[in-house]
Amino acid sequence: MRKITQLVAAFLLVVASPGVRAGVTLHYEGAAKNQKAITSALATARAEAQRLGWKVADANEASASITRTIDDIEAPYRGTLTGIVIYPHPMCEPLYLQFGSDLFLQDFVKTQFAGADVHIAIVELLHKLEPYFQTLAVEDEGEFWGTADRTKLLSNLDAVNTMIESIKQSRPGAKGPIKLPNGRILDVAAP
Repeated sequence: MRKITQLVAAFLLVVASPGVRAGVTLHYEGAAKNQKAITSALATARAEAQRLGWKVADANEASASITRTIDDIEAPYRGTLTGIVIYPHPMCEPLYLQFGSDLFLQDFVKTQFAGADVHIAIVELLHKLEPYFQTLAVEDEGEFWGTADRTKLLSNLDAVNTMIESIKQSRPGAKGPIKLPNGRILDVAAP
């Protein structure tokens, strides 16, 4: 029931907005065990990405200013970020693995338009990184994390695709998906 409610809410948000990101997304956050665990996690992620043929780039920042959301409260962070960015597929958002000096990581990656195999590979990568974390929480809108249910994932991807097509048919001039310069993807942009 919760998943249906989320999909309806995403649909309403898209209908009401000129450009929205609402497709199936993985949200992830956690605290690494220590600095050595961060180094190992990033090496593991880099090796796995290279094994899969995915492009990887350094994403270290000496002086970053970001806003995290922790327990629905905005939490500003200023400091260094140590990490990498992985590009799994041309129609998948970049997968950022950036840890602050507080050992914390938080981000999301939309997989909606890259397909189930890419979504599953990212979930498998996050599972491989779990041993390096004190805590790792993953919210999977495709419901694959924790279930390994490919049928459920495909159903969720199809439901969102159906909503997107419905919006595009009902709103002349609506287009999507649209990849933004920063790599994020708008499901639908309507005039």
